Amino acid sequence: MADALTAPVKLKIITTVTQQGTEPEQFELWSEGTIMKKRDQIYLRYEEVQEEQQMHTTLRFGQEDAIIIRNGDIKMRMPFVLGQAQKGHYNSEYGQLPIVTLTKEMKFEPSESLQNGRFYLQYELLIGGESVGDYALELNYTEGN
Repeated sequence: MADALTAPVKLKIITTVTQQGTEPEQFELWSEGTIMKKRDQIYLRYEEVQEEQQMHTTLRFGQEDAIIIRNGDIKMRMPFVLGQAQKGHYNSEYGQLPIVTLTKEMKFEPSESLQNGRFYLQYELLIGGESVGDYALELNYTEGN
């Protein structure tokens, strides 16, 4: 496979949020985007719309680490390293908030084809030193048009 090959993909992203004392909430997002492989890392780029806010999202991941970068109406940078706390930030209308991710589980299940695979991430999110919940992200991608 050539380095930095880009191909279209269809994405199904399921996010489960569990906050203390509440039932888990699940959010499902279907999107189309592009996938690129560079060295041992996968780059997925796609558009997200949440509550009329539009974002360009880049998810870079491999076996050891991952990062989610959002640009647009919401700007965010969330790094993930298994078993480690990582510092990131979230820009809101109130300014930049420092955030910390504590990654509990990370699985990357590629297939023979670049355009099919699954990435799973489970982490605790802390804002201002306080836990705001446990998050699970399951991303399945398949060949696009």
